[in-house]
Amino acid sequence: MGRDLVVVVDSGELARRLEPRDDVVVREERNEDDGAGPGDPTGTATYRAADGPFRSYERHVSWEPSGPDSYTLTQWIRFWPAIPVFAPLWHWFIRQGLRDPKPPNWRPFWALPNRLNPRQSTVLASMALFHVVGGMLYAFLTNVLTFAAADLGDGSAGEQSVVLAVSRVGVVLTIATMAFADRIGRRRVAVGAAGAAVAFTLASALAPGLVVLAALQTVSRNLAIAAMLAADTVSVEELPAGSRAAAQGLGALSYGLGAGVVVLALPLADLGSSGWRLVFAASVLCVPLVWIAAKHLPESTRFTERDTSVRARRVSPARFALLAALFFLLNAFVAPSSQLQNDYLRVDRGFAGSRITLFLIVTALPGLFGILVGGRLADRRGRRLALVPGLLALGGFGALFFVLSGAPMWIAATLAAMLGTLSVPALGVLAPELFPTARRGAARGGLSAMGTAGSAVGLLLAGVLVDNLGYGNAFLWLSIGPLIAAMLALGVPETSGVELEELNERRDGEGRASP
Repeated sequence: MGRDLVVVVDSGELARRLEPRDDVVVREERNEDDGAGPGDPTGTATYRAADGPFRSYERHVSWEPSGPDSYTLTQWIRFWPAIPVFAPLWHWFIRQGLRDPKPPNWRPFWALPNRLNPRQSTVLASMALFHVVGGMLYAFLTNVLTFAAADLGDGSAGEQSVVLAVSRVGVVLTIATMAFADRIGRRRVAVGAAGAAVAFTLASALAPGLVVLAALQTVSRNLAIAAMLAADTVSVEELPAGSRAAAQGLGALSYGLGAGVVVLALPLADLGSSGWRLVFAASVLCVPLVWIAAKHLPESTRFTERDTSVRARRVSPARFALLAALFFLLNAFVAPSSQLQNDYLRVDRGFAGSRITLFLIVTALPGLFGILVGGRLADRRGRRLALVPGLLALGGFGALFFVLSGAPMWIAATLAAMLGTLSVPALGVLAPELFPTARRGAARGGLSAMGTAGSAVGLLLAGVLVDNLGYGNAFLWLSIGPLIAAMLALGVPETSGVELEELNERRDGEGRASP
């Protein structure tokens, strides 16, 4: 990187700029060979990163007098973030943040609450890559089924609901895979499951019938879930306690990015009755992403050093039951609302594939801000404060989307995305936080099964209700699920800022411990 800054300063400002930085981005150390200080008329100083998300980092400062109590200061900064693939997205923000000294409590909007070291930064980026892949693989059936069903079946909402419900039966595969994550490691499970999921998704493009398509997607989608859960678990076990929810928010954004790629490919379905096969073929983009993610994701230190005693393997039944009920009720609404919205827009509102793409992009983009705000809210103010309003908004505005038409329908969908996503980071981080390392994978697999059971029940119920009552009344009834889930969220243990070991030493009913 070239010259970063040339500025005229007084002796006080010179002294401030020569102090090693210590903020949320970087903690510097000055080279011991530099003997010059702010009292010297000329000099140079070089700093390296003692801590921070950098593969390489160097700050070089030189100064010379330019007048009474005046110095011309030249500063060079050369760095490269330890962030695979996503580094160019953050480079400009980091560069701007490094230009001038910052107070210790400085918190830019783009940074996590805690400073990350190179390993943690790499883990976070690798986890995000697995979420991009998972978002793509899981979104194919969701977005394409209405077109595939019209080509291979009768195209009814009931038929589609059955296919989507059946695709969730494969949650047994997710449970088994996550149980292996507690035995052979999170990384091996994440890489193996993601690679197999990509292969089954590519095969879906050649499916000769709806039954075969459902079978292939049953395997693919559940392996994709297992890959994301395993990568998530590495992230939760490696990152600082005060940044776990915000990191899950970035994972959710990455998932949305992957799903967005499928949405952008959706107009291919308009090319003919078999155009949906071209959309599935876009999953070939996942191949290099899985390879890169596998290259950079390390094994969790907590897993390699885990305690395998009987006490350390104990799972709290009360915690599991509370989260299981919350995930079941939430997914009983989210699954049918997300899976059937394209069919609703195509059949009831007459949207073509390109217009569905526009609608999804316009209404979903505000959800990005909801996820970012929700992650920081959950880390700084507590999980419940992010969960309850998010779940209430999701149920209320999500149901109104199917009741209203025209501009109000667009507004309701936008509010559901923007406010409902406040709960996403907290939901993502609670499951791995509340269970011991030796059982974390199995517990997450079990909770995924409960969420999947809720999805299947919701989809089957939605198919019956939609065919008999229409979309509006059907989703008014289904919205009861997230509203009850919001009430249950009031009883969730507070976990923000607490180390995992301390969380799992608490007895049920204990309040928040000091970080």
